[in-house]
Amino acid sequence: MPLLTHLRRHSTLRRLGKTLEKNAKAWIYRRLEGTYSATPAAPDTLKNVQRVLLVRPNFRIGNALISARLIKAFADSRPDIEVDYLATDTTHSLFDGMPIEHCHTIQRDMLLRPWQLYSLWRKLRQRQYDLAIQVADTSLTGWLCLQASGAKQTMGADARLKGSYNHVYPAQKGQAHAYNMAASIARPLGLTCSPRPWMVVSEDEKQQAKVMLNDITATPFAIGLFIGGHLDKRLPLPFWQDLCRELNARQLAFIVLIGPEEEHLRSELTACRGTYGNIAPLMPLRTFAAVLTQLPRLVTPDTGPMHMAVALDIPVTALLNVTTSQKFSPRGTADQVLISPQPAAVVEAIINHRRSAHPLSMDTQSTRRC
Repeated sequence: MPLLTHLRRHSTLRRLGKTLEKNAKAWIYRRLEGTYSATPAAPDTLKNVQRVLLVRPNFRIGNALISARLIKAFADSRPDIEVDYLATDTTHSLFDGMPIEHCHTIQRDMLLRPWQLYSLWRKLRQRQYDLAIQVADTSLTGWLCLQASGAKQTMGADARLKGSYNHVYPAQKGQAHAYNMAASIARPLGLTCSPRPWMVVSEDEKQQAKVMLNDITATPFAIGLFIGGHLDKRLPLPFWQDLCRELNARQLAFIVLIGPEEEHLRSELTACRGTYGNIAPLMPLRTFAAVLTQLPRLVTPDTGPMHMAVALDIPVTALLNVTTSQKFSPRGTADQVLISPQPAAVVEAIINHRRSAHPLSMDTQSTRRC
């Protein structure tokens, strides 16, 4: 593993980095307040607009997919407007198949390589945007790119940097659900927008994933377990080992999906997979997404794959460890949200949901086991 990657994934260094970043942002925000008298966003904001840039250069899968819903809102309500998106090098593949003209990317080391950042800004200016939208007010990099894009008009949240935009949309309150973010931008513009993440996976990708799963497991409809998480959202290895044992005890087929940061746990997880479990190989992002479309349910902490499953309409059992995760929790009728559960409680919740959704088939299975 490259040294920089190792340092970036180290929990203590991550927490230190977040603290330093928060303090630095607070200092910078106080000095970036502009002097525009911003007007509230309205349907007229899109009058004579032919090309829009959506700015959300975030390296987190969930944030990317939550903002992607705004792309669909433009495509559904204003297909006459050409939409570009500013993503990152780690999330740009998530936008494949979406109705955008260009997906620009920013890299983590661009600030250390200013010539690359300058090249990106030049490409943005060449597109001659009529409107550039800062999709979240938490990214200083995004704000810099928005200002450097040369767009005729800019739009951002009615928050700390509202004085630097021409138009503002209502800012998210602290307890507001994260999935409402795209809708809060789309609604004042007169766009129809569903409050949930969005992703597109092609039929070819789904078929390839189906073939891959057939090679891994002979049991169709295996429950997916994603072993991953960020800092305190992560669940310890013993939890997952006990969950594997509980699933085996209840004769429920499952497949363990391991993130790149948890690859070192593969041997321990393989040892406790039992009769009904299988371990998936490490996969590229889009392959991983296609595999999710083949699963009846994903059991996961608050992670990018959780939002990916929601975007693809895959039922989720969310295992939440921290209070702040509740504002990111899935809200579908087939979704489950469990707060700091024990492995046995997770399995019981899955079985109860199956029983309520398919009472006849569950009763039949119980009879056959007896």
